[in-house]
Amino acid sequence: MSTTTKNYNNRNHTKCEKIDALLKKYVRLKTYHSMKPIYGEILESTEYTITVVPKYIGSFDEVNYEKLPTYLLPKSSIIDIREII
Repeated sequence: MSTTTKNYNNRNHTKCEKIDALLKKYVRLKTYHSMKPIYGEILESTEYTITVVPKYIGSFDEVNYEKLPTYLLPKSSIIDIREII
């Protein structure tokens, strides 16, 4: 039983590192909260959540963050995340 828990925690930790490496990059995100993949840029990543802007921004220097539509998703809901080049 403890082996299963340990494997789950290692998988979860790896997923968090992968998400943090994709910060401010354009990604395809599969989540339990959406039947279709979400495409957008990862604006912010905290310990438990990520904020995704569902469009391509390109440069974060001149962005009005108050007017951006965003998705706030729990990291535990992420099935797969991949960078779109």
